[in-house]
Amino acid sequence: MGSTAIKDVTEAIQTLLLSQLGNVMSTAQVSLVPPGDAMPSGIGVNLYLYRIMESPFTRNQRWPGDRQTAPAATPALGLELSYLLTPFAPAPDPTSAMGDDAHTMLGAAMWTLHENPVLNNVHILGFDADTALAPELLNSFEQIKIRLATTSLEELSKIWATINQPYRLSVAYDVSLVELTPTAAPPISGAVTLQTGLKVVAWQPPRLDTLSPPTGALANVDASGALAANTVTIAGAGLMLPVASSPPRFLGEATEVQIGGTPAQVSSFPPPTDRVLTVVLPLDVDAGPEEDIAVTLKGMTGTPLSYLVTPWLARITPIRSDLGPAVSPPSPALLALQGQGFTSAPQGVRFAATGELPSSPPPAGPAIVAEFVGAPSDSQATVAIPANLANGIYDVRIVVASATASANGVSNGRTLEIIPLVSAPIGVAVVVNAQGAQVHQLAINGARLNGGDLRVSVDGAIYQAGANTNPSQLQYTLGRELVSGPHTVSVTVDGSTSHDVTLEV
Repeated sequence: MGSTAIKDVTEAIQTLLLSQLGNVMSTAQVSLVPPGDAMPSGIGVNLYLYRIMESPFTRNQRWPGDRQTAPAATPALGLELSYLLTPFAPAPDPTSAMGDDAHTMLGAAMWTLHENPVLNNVHILGFDADTALAPELLNSFEQIKIRLATTSLEELSKIWATINQPYRLSVAYDVSLVELTPTAAPPISGAVTLQTGLKVVAWQPPRLDTLSPPTGALANVDASGALAANTVTIAGAGLMLPVASSPPRFLGEATEVQIGGTPAQVSSFPPPTDRVLTVVLPLDVDAGPEEDIAVTLKGMTGTPLSYLVTPWLARITPIRSDLGPAVSPPSPALLALQGQGFTSAPQGVRFAATGELPSSPPPAGPAIVAEFVGAPSDSQATVAIPANLANGIYDVRIVVASATASANGVSNGRTLEIIPLVSAPIGVAVVVNAQGAQVHQLAINGARLNGGDLRVSVDGAIYQAGANTNPSQLQYTLGRELVSGPHTVSVTVDGSTSHDVTLEV
């Protein structure tokens, strides 16, 4: 915005108001006279610029330029304009009940500015910012925003008192950001070139030819039982930018690889070249099993190749379990897995705590469950959830092929939450508390009820029960007797909440 920015903004607001007030009354005016001068004899509003303040947001910052002008090292002068909006109309007839037309004009003007707070974005009948605004306002990266100022009656009265005029009904508006931009610096001559070191590199997207292997698991289980990411080798051309050296080196950090939209790390061993690089697969991807592997170099992305993740775990059922009896008579809780690639010598299912509930006690370690319930098919398997899992969030993966780290394959992970078990029915008894009042005491039986912070929920009301060392039972005494009828009870142990159980009183 140039030196005429203040005038251009005032003219634009005047034009916007006039276009909309004319819809209310065809003879409406929008004047720009100082409040001390005589107002026009007709009907409308007066727009008066009474204050200009420097905006602190652009101070000491280099001007970034606009859509037509290059940036400059000199800061722009950012301004906030304050306007006084005063309605005017002939005095109303005291014998008539028609009201004051000045109030109509003020309401119409305020609603116009409320509906159109960003001047650059106004495209309505009577005012199109693309044609109504000066080019310097349209090209600016800053938007002209209009907001109603929080101004007290005392502040408004001081404005009128300064010009020695009686107070008139008026409202204040702040408009920002208006910039007075620096003058563009003249071009300067280039320095004298003493030496050149130009190296020509073909500027084109990376070309991906083959993946090795084209299909496989995301990870394996190493000798310690931890997950280890697998790798895939990409062959093609233009995969790296060369660096002038002897022997030639390549800028691996300039290459970005994504697998199914997930960033992947370029391995430093073997050393990457412009024709071959090795990528460490992520342990998890958002969707699958077919994933696009794409290589981006300096903002240019080549045509991706497809990598088939196998085994692939699509879903598990359930996703929350209290490890209660699945059928009658009691049997271990079962977990159903669905996906593909399960029948390549399935070894079992791996359960590993994620630590998402740090207050809950961690399990003894990752568990590989070798026994399936029935024979797995390529797309479905059922496994008994280990009964010794503690409350918490677990990463569940199916393991196939050999149990050795060099040959096994581990699927992507799905999340399973183990929660406290609250068995039905819940015992309830009437006891006398220390104050001599009859209250109800709950005897809650189940599993994994021990922890440092227990809370009992009764009909949505939370009661803090403190610590409990008994994993199979919790006794809690309420401060009152429950009314007769059904109630809903659940228990939260160190942040892990059980299923709701119905209590009959």
